[in-house]
Amino acid sequence: MYTIGIDVGTTNCKVCLFQIPTFELVSQHSFKTPKIVDGDFTNFDMAAIWSGIVNALQQVSQLLDSTESVSAIAVASVGEAGVLLDENDSIIGPVLTWFDTRPKSQLAAITAALGYEDIYKITGIPAHPNYSVNKIKWLQQNIPGAINACKWLCLAEYIAFKLSGVKRSEYSLASRTMALNVEHKMWDSQLMSKAEIPATLFSPLVYAGTSIGQLTAEVCELTGLSAITQVAIAGHDHMCGAVAVGLTSEEQILNSTGTTEGLLVVTESINTTREFFQARVSNGVHVQQGMHSLYASLPSAGYAIEWFRNLFELDMAAFLCLVDALSEPDETATNLDGIFIPHLRGSGPPDRATWSKALIYGLDDQSRPKDILRFIFQGLCFELKNLLDTYQSLTGKPYPVVNVIGAASKNPYWLQLKASVLNREVIAYNIEEAVSKGAAMLAAKAVGVDISHVEVTSDEMLSRYQPVPQDVDRYQALYTEVYQPLYGSKMLAERRRYGEMA
Repeated sequence: MYTIGIDVGTTNCKVCLFQIPTFELVSQHSFKTPKIVDGDFTNFDMAAIWSGIVNALQQVSQLLDSTESVSAIAVASVGEAGVLLDENDSIIGPVLTWFDTRPKSQLAAITAALGYEDIYKITGIPAHPNYSVNKIKWLQQNIPGAINACKWLCLAEYIAFKLSGVKRSEYSLASRTMALNVEHKMWDSQLMSKAEIPATLFSPLVYAGTSIGQLTAEVCELTGLSAITQVAIAGHDHMCGAVAVGLTSEEQILNSTGTTEGLLVVTESINTTREFFQARVSNGVHVQQGMHSLYASLPSAGYAIEWFRNLFELDMAAFLCLVDALSEPDETATNLDGIFIPHLRGSGPPDRATWSKALIYGLDDQSRPKDILRFIFQGLCFELKNLLDTYQSLTGKPYPVVNVIGAASKNPYWLQLKASVLNREVIAYNIEEAVSKGAAMLAAKAVGVDISHVEVTSDEMLSRYQPVPQDVDRYQALYTEVYQPLYGSKMLAERRRYGEMA
């Protein structure tokens, strides 16, 4: 028996076939996530994404002796982004990417009606233009016909609808809409009234890994898969990654890396006190039923590396050679006090601001691309340290081990640097397609498989990195003497210039 996990990501979409009960990856099909550039903004191309998923499912079905052996499909995706549908289930207007900040004025209107802290107490998340409610308002005010829209579905929910014909919302994704009452786990009528959004736009809520229906006849014809295959929503991609590595304890912390970089803790309760609000960390309903999550994301991680590659026009082979060179002993590197504050798409918690810009320090007339890349990796690690220190202060937990999945788990230089900058053991999970695997596990849950006792990792899949004592001291000095003063003065200057609240 098999399940399929679909991951609709910022950079790539993956459709992966896993075998039950081992959840061994059988086949993987990926394609670059199609986008449409609209001036300074970028939208997801949902028609092309759907076409790519259908094509990948066709390829999966051709590998199988019997398509009835695929018991379920579950879909994970980025949060915040979604589609507005008309009465014929056609998409209205552009599909704004999750990081799109066009809805700033819409957020301002909502926060004027219901203050920042009140929104946090209701939703558990810090009010921000990225969240779905603001995107909905922007569409209503800028796209003809959007005011008469019938439904809003987050990306994974929309793909699940295309597969099954059934519209449902899933709790972890609903947590990223700024419309969910996180404590009562229901759409919040007060907030939607203040935002002037009809409650009927949102669908009934289900938990991740709940079957919402079977593949439609049309999808079966398009893909060759069987009508007995169940469809589920797996939820927010970072949460699915936590399932893939078996993260279940409040003492554990997950560093999920990709286009962005996030820190995730599974919690038994929500944390909406003033201290958590001021730190701008996000609460949510976890994909593991009965649990919540504490999550914060740094907008540029893998994206900063992609930016560097594009800046110097490096193909992947040349880039990897440069990374390998960073791992070689270099006496001059210890004298380089350079850092990069990677606010290419604004800043993340604890000082979150859409207007924040990137900063690079340490260049001189001898600087080379290799030095700039070193500064970028150092800067990413310092940003992560800043966020991890915030978590530790808020929760009172030391998090002696940082568990890493995603792109960084395949980069030994970055992992060793994390260990020394964070002064903690770093464990990299060498799991192929962790988000898709988590989705496939939740797909299995939808057909009655008990995934609570599945051994998801083995020692062979783990790579452990320990802090190097002399590097710990050097990076701590760089953090306190260079990063923190520059970070603070940069944010202060930007706040004065833009005159906005963080």
